[in-house]
Amino acid sequence: MKDFIFAALPFVIIGICLALLAANHNRIKDSKEKNHMTEGMCIGMCFGVALATSMHLNLGLGIGLGMLVGETVGMFMPKK
Repeated sequence: MKDFIFAALPFVIIGICLALLAANHNRIKDSKEKNHMTEGMCIGMCFGVALATSMHLNLGLGIGLGMLVGETVGMFMPKK
């Protein structure tokens, strides 16, 4: 069961993040406001590496998923 969860978890996270990105694409494209997408990607990559290292997962998987999740979170934070 543990192997199945670790095998399916990246696909679930990628699907959720891509759905959020697709749902908010028109809002971001039409507005001129800036967001924290690049900062979120950098911080997400750091957390992904830390999580992958601490849980003994593949480092490439941690970097990729961390960047994707960080990009999605940073997209929702507008700059002031």
